[in-house]
Amino acid sequence: MAACHNRFIKGDSMIQEAKSIHKVWTREEVEKTLREILVDALGVDEDKVVSDASLVHDLGAESIDFLDIGFRVLQTFGVELPNKAIQEKALSWRNMGEFSRILEERYGVRVAPEEMRQLHTMGIPEALGWLGERTGVAIQNGEAENIAAALADRLISEVESVGFRASLIDREGVIQQLLENLNSPKIMERMVRLFSMGSLVDFISTRVGEKTQ
Repeated sequence: MAACHNRFIKGDSMIQEAKSIHKVWTREEVEKTLREILVDALGVDEDKVVSDASLVHDLGAESIDFLDIGFRVLQTFGVELPNKAIQEKALSWRNMGEFSRILEERYGVRVAPEEMRQLHTMGIPEALGWLGERTGVAIQNGEAENIAAALADRLISEVESVGFRASLIDREGVIQQLLENLNSPKIMERMVRLFSMGSLVDFISTRVGEKTQ
């Protein structure tokens, strides 16, 4: 009898989850429900979960918390957060994979990973100077700014590819940081800050809205 009762409870829970996933959500409902999820998952006060609050820097989320939050969001809204995709892209930028690809595209030069690590603390002008000395490639005036802009555009494109708005990235700020330091922690921080309360509300609202079209 108890087993039968448990099956009814489980079945009712699955029905409620299904209804929740197919529900037509307003942005206000998404915001209220996501705030409840974050308060419960992270153990923070509700008044701290404001629109521009970063899950990592302001609310203290760690890797395991993102798994929990992602699971709750999926169960509640039927939307999968792009945690893994953002982490993979951040790692690629930390390893300067995009800069390596641009050097090959523009100059036909392949830089080995161990050599690329020598450039980690350089800005683009200094890195191009290193490349010219090492390979004899002629670097034109203005190339550093052009490459910084191309890298910034690629970062914005990658942000859009996982479903976040391009406006979340300050293009001019990224360009300036790349000119100063290719591996600037501030660029990594910009990617981490994609996971803010407001950006996640936008991300989820867009997708639950698409289901009603």
